[in-house]
Amino acid sequence: MANKPRHPRYSDRPEWHAYQKFLPLSMRYTAATLPTEEWWRWRDADVHIDRLPLADAPLKVLLLHGGGGNGRVLMPLGQMAHRLGYEYLAPDLPGYGLTRYGRNSRPDYAEWSRLASDLVDAEIGADGRPVVVFGLSVGGFLAYMTAARNTRVAGVIATTLLDLRRPEARDAVARNRFFSRLGIPLGRAFRGFLDPISLPMALVSKMDRITNDPDFSRVFLRDPLAAGSRLQFRFMRSLFEAEPAVEPEEFSVCPLLLAHPGLDRWTPPALSREVFDRLACAKRYVELEGAGHFPYEQPGATQLEEAVGAFLGELRS
Repeated sequence: MANKPRHPRYSDRPEWHAYQKFLPLSMRYTAATLPTEEWWRWRDADVHIDRLPLADAPLKVLLLHGGGGNGRVLMPLGQMAHRLGYEYLAPDLPGYGLTRYGRNSRPDYAEWSRLASDLVDAEIGADGRPVVVFGLSVGGFLAYMTAARNTRVAGVIATTLLDLRRPEARDAVARNRFFSRLGIPLGRAFRGFLDPISLPMALVSKMDRITNDPDFSRVFLRDPLAAGSRLQFRFMRSLFEAEPAVEPEEFSVCPLLLAHPGLDRWTPPALSREVFDRLACAKRYVELEGAGHFPYEQPGATQLEEAVGAFLGELRS
């Protein structure tokens, strides 16, 4: 019998090491903080998951990346959660990282929320521990969408809450006004032709603003498993059309923390505040001073850890 093909592993890939030199020492990996790698079968996809186990942790933190990352890129945030006393897991959402999906699959943003919701159920079913969903970038609104879909989510943490159905939000993230105002309507009208076309995300979105350091942003853009990946136009269109199961005015599933970078050049805080202010749930807003879209700068990084620690501590009690 032929051997089953071996799953790819980050331990065999060089790209993620390039991020380390830009991070402060407290956010770099060590041998003790490297996550384990596992795979979860979801529909026809083999989903890669980074996990840093902590058997006696009272809850788990599910990290969701945005449109220019993957689960391994979120390792600094996972280490933060682990340092605070919580287990974390970070999947590579379809189209990014090492996750592989079937030939007939068509990943989109709504599909990401269905995957995250099913993963919440799987994690709770495995050991009964509550799950908090923590999203970075467009993963923030994805975390909200996951909780809107799944009432078992214990809490939501987001660095941004960008509702891309709004023209102002589309203008903020799109490469230019042509794409944000005309490209999406045209893409909807001609989806049968355009949806299968693969494009680099950097062609349609301001990926160069993923950090405020041009050299660091280029690391993301050169990573074929992160911002350097190519996705079908269908996915890009879905980002601007995804409908949450519950609108913010009716959302009361769980508490929410919005910890927004104060110097975010890609997602202005005011756009996230518009969604945050509409939420009906218990909520808290913290602005991370001096931090860009990927919040690693001080004092914002410390403020993020303090805010997350306080939020998770309240959920524990």
